[in-house]
Amino acid sequence: MNTDWNLDNIYTSVNSEKFTEDFKRYKELIKELNDWCVINFKDKSKAGDKLEKYIELKNEIMSYDRLKMYVNLAQSTDTTNENLAKALDMLESAEAETSCHDTAVVDFVKDIENLEDIINRSDILRAHSFYLSEIKKRSLHTLSANEEAVISKMKNTGSLLWEKQWNQLSSNLTVSFNNEEIPLSQARNLAYNKSAKVRKKAYEAELKAYEKIERPCAFCMNGIKGEVIAISEMRKYKSPLDMTLEESRIDDKILGTMLSAVEEKLESLQEYFLIKANALGHKGSLPFYDLFAPVAESDKSYTAEEARDFVLKCFYGFSKDLGDFAKSAFEKRWLDLMPKKGKAGGAYCETIHSMGESRILANFGGAFDDVITIAHELGHAFHNTRLFHLSGLNSFYPMPIAETASTFCESIVVNEALKYGENNEKINILESDIMGITQCIVDIYSRFLFEDSVFNKRKDGTLSSDELSALMLEAQKRAYGKGLDDNYLHKYMWVCKPHYYDADFNYYNFPYAFGALLSKGLYGIYNKMGDDFLPLYDKFLSASSTMPLYKVAEIMGIDLYSKEFWLAGIDQVVNEIDELKKMLYNSKL
Repeated sequence: MNTDWNLDNIYTSVNSEKFTEDFKRYKELIKELNDWCVINFKDKSKAGDKLEKYIELKNEIMSYDRLKMYVNLAQSTDTTNENLAKALDMLESAEAETSCHDTAVVDFVKDIENLEDIINRSDILRAHSFYLSEIKKRSLHTLSANEEAVISKMKNTGSLLWEKQWNQLSSNLTVSFNNEEIPLSQARNLAYNKSAKVRKKAYEAELKAYEKIERPCAFCMNGIKGEVIAISEMRKYKSPLDMTLEESRIDDKILGTMLSAVEEKLESLQEYFLIKANALGHKGSLPFYDLFAPVAESDKSYTAEEARDFVLKCFYGFSKDLGDFAKSAFEKRWLDLMPKKGKAGGAYCETIHSMGESRILANFGGAFDDVITIAHELGHAFHNTRLFHLSGLNSFYPMPIAETASTFCESIVVNEALKYGENNEKINILESDIMGITQCIVDIYSRFLFEDSVFNKRKDGTLSSDELSALMLEAQKRAYGKGLDDNYLHKYMWVCKPHYYDADFNYYNFPYAFGALLSKGLYGIYNKMGDDFLPLYDKFLSASSTMPLYKVAEIMGIDLYSKEFWLAGIDQVVNEIDELKKMLYNSKL
């Protein structure tokens, strides 16, 4: 099995003739649309015809999404490649020019009083009605064309540059372990090692390694968050969180309801960490270095081939569509699985909508949790297949719903694995699932608290690396409470998490809790409906990019404003914690 992805059908290199030709055409199309807007958006005459033409031209520009996707993907596995870095700079400079027509269409739409009537007279506009309504809403926070153009261009020497700096620092950081320099991603994988000594030593070595880059990373963090604060204020949002919620297509009431449910159940969730601490021989709370440790003796580990085969078996058990899709993804080499020097850490899925393809990056270490990661990322890719029939403009779905199909696929794998595991293996599978879901609820809550405090304090000036670490520790103590040992927390979690370093995806933490709990609700519905669930689930995924999220949820009969819904999802986790406690007790009899 080849564990490196294949990008050749996208482009063979940034120096290839096809890449050069496409990049040239991409820039020409952007200029053509910018010029067209200047001429045609001067007045509201024939507004419907003009909007139809704009949508046609904009969708054509978006069909060149493969350019930036290719560079991002190639750079993920070769972060020091200067040719890729230069190509990304050129693409981002060209992309900055799109702000001209993006702002022009907002200015044009905002003053059209009979927009709904115009939309209803056109098949093209009806198909893009949600997109146009979002533009109308966005007009309340859009600056002048010149101001938006300046912001877009300045980001190339601001937040985007700080993001690249962080990526270089983190992806090339090595950790001194057993007299050897190993990649950071490999060191972090040791958190799953069966040996307690190895886990603790790797944790200490990881923290020590971050000392080498904490100050420049603090500069990156301050530069990015400072820019976000400035832009949100200029656009008259109450806060960066307010801006994020609008982009996420939810409101503060939905978020507040979910977080209130989390806070209400925190103590019950923290019980899991105490149970795990006891199982691992600790007196009291769990040290951070054992957060991902296996709790039962088991020799079970997975090769990449075994992980693939198991995921396929589980997916086919759910539906033929999901199984066939995953099988095709492996066969077409859409996945890059193994850690290596110069490769970005973590895992993600990137979709090239215009090609109807995805690529998945992972750092596979052989643990069951790594198998779950593959299932998770394939869930993202499967979600996107349900949108390939839509235009580029209609294909974007917000962060919270993005984590739903992926987490649902985790549940498919976990529940299938629990049917066949031996005693200790079964314990580890259930514990791994609880570990994952508590990361999505408890740890994500700590990250939300941290980012919120950074934004609040960054308004008053820059924050030192020590101050950032202190805020992280404070957030972990509040979220984990009695569950984690205060002497062994992870003050540098702000250094290693990529979501803090993307100015376009602020608060990319609560969507994981949102997606995890929504997927729990969906899985409960699946258990009740069986195969009748599948067409409804397809409809749910297909609607995720063209409706507010509360309406998408209503397709499944879910009320996102109901605290009871969120509490019911968390109660499923609490029940799993109780089951784990019984299994661990019985295993010691």
